[in-house]
Amino acid sequence: MFRLGFMLLILISTPLHANDDVFARQGDQELTQSEMDAAFAGIPEANRLAFIRDGGRVDQLVQNLLQSRQIAAAARAANFDQDVVIASRMRLAAERELAKAWLEEVMANAPEADYAALAEEYYIGHPDEFMTPEMRDVSHILISTETRTAEDALALVAELENRLAEDPASFDGLIAEYSEDPAKTNNRGRYPQMKRGDMVKPFEDAAFALEKEGQISAPIETSYGYHIIRLNRTLPSEPVPYEQVKDQLMVEAEKRHLTEYRKRYVIGLTREPIEHPEGAVEAMAKRYFGENLERAPDRAGTTTD
Repeated sequence: MFRLGFMLLILISTPLHANDDVFARQGDQELTQSEMDAAFAGIPEANRLAFIRDGGRVDQLVQNLLQSRQIAAAARAANFDQDVVIASRMRLAAERELAKAWLEEVMANAPEADYAALAEEYYIGHPDEFMTPEMRDVSHILISTETRTAEDALALVAELENRLAEDPASFDGLIAEYSEDPAKTNNRGRYPQMKRGDMVKPFEDAAFALEKEGQISAPIETSYGYHIIRLNRTLPSEPVPYEQVKDQLMVEAEKRHLTEYRKRYVIGLTREPIEHPEGAVEAMAKRYFGENLERAPDRAGTTTD
């Protein structure tokens, strides 16, 4: 089987044009260069380099193609391809492949649009999609229940509550002295841009329930222990600057433009109504189920009896 270096030489260096030179052979069956080009063209362009770098995947492709060719040759030797239904299936498969390739060609040559203008238009028309989440700047004291009983933790929490009631300004000092949040070493117990989803839900709910700067919560129990939370400030939702999202919006604008172009193109070709000659459906049903159509399965897979 051909190895990676040889595959790279052929599939990257050789221009894509009709080429009937033999690429691979198995017994009396052959694959040509142009057939390999056709198979390789079926791989999404973004995946081709990774595919070609993996010699095993290329080898597997060749094996699969030659296997199909051997089986097809056996079918032709038995005149199986002359069966009316099989011949029709082959024509339908060829049409599907042709239609797919033609749509790819049409889309590759689709007219460009002013994606920057479309992106800005979308940004202006959908302001709710470009808002920062509402956030809270909070600090907390954690009294862990991993190193003490719940009763001992609650007793310490009650003591801290009393001290805070007497002197709310002592909050930061109590964090330094008592909080058992491991992150305290780096953040001193403060989470300046906490948004929904960042913390466990009981903590989140309590933090977002606080309304005034400096307000201190009642003790909140989580799986970590008991928390006392102080609201430092509220960071309201605000618009994300257009320049921050412009590039992504242009990519999305191009996708929408091409999707709509493809849709219009297909509709333009298929706008005529579909008509069934009288009796065509019944004739098909009879071919499969004979005259006794009440025995035909319904859509649920059961007979009509």
